[in-house]
Amino acid sequence: SLAIPFAKHNSKVKVIATASREDSARWCRDRGADVVVNYRDLKGELAKHGLTFVDYIFILNDTDGHWAAVSDLIAPQGHICSIVENEHPLNLDKLKSKSAALHWEFMYTRSMYQTADMARQGEILNEVAKLVDNGVVESSLSETLHGLSVESITEAHRKVLDGHMRGKVVVEF
Repeated sequence: SLAIPFAKHNSKVKVIATASREDSARWCRDRGADVVVNYRDLKGELAKHGLTFVDYIFILNDTDGHWAAVSDLIAPQGHICSIVENEHPLNLDKLKSKSAALHWEFMYTRSMYQTADMARQGEILNEVAKLVDNGVVESSLSETLHGLSVESITEAHRKVLDGHMRGKVVVEF
């Protein structure tokens, strides 16, 4: 998704992406990932690269499903950020002993709560638009469906729920 090029553009971190299929791994590398590991065995895959811990983890899907590995892999004083809600309580015990932090990111927080920095959301969107317009960041569009209909919306929804979607699907009408 866009997380890879944004991380590469805005930081000096080594970007480690996850993918289970070779075409998805290639897609991640094409967007700038330094390392791509299979998410089905995060600890084992990272160990192959000499990594026991990582300083930052960004959860983009299935917080519940990845939580055990994430809480093991986060470095002492590391940071975990998730954009995905959890359905079950998260065990924070390992984070406590590591003094690790868990952060939630929700796009609408500023507007929902009328925060003092609410205008920052517009600034961020303008920055993203400039990066896309200048070719620094490539669009994450991977498929376009045509016609606004029950069938096209159902198909788009199925593709996302299938769990193998790379990038974004757009319904054009």
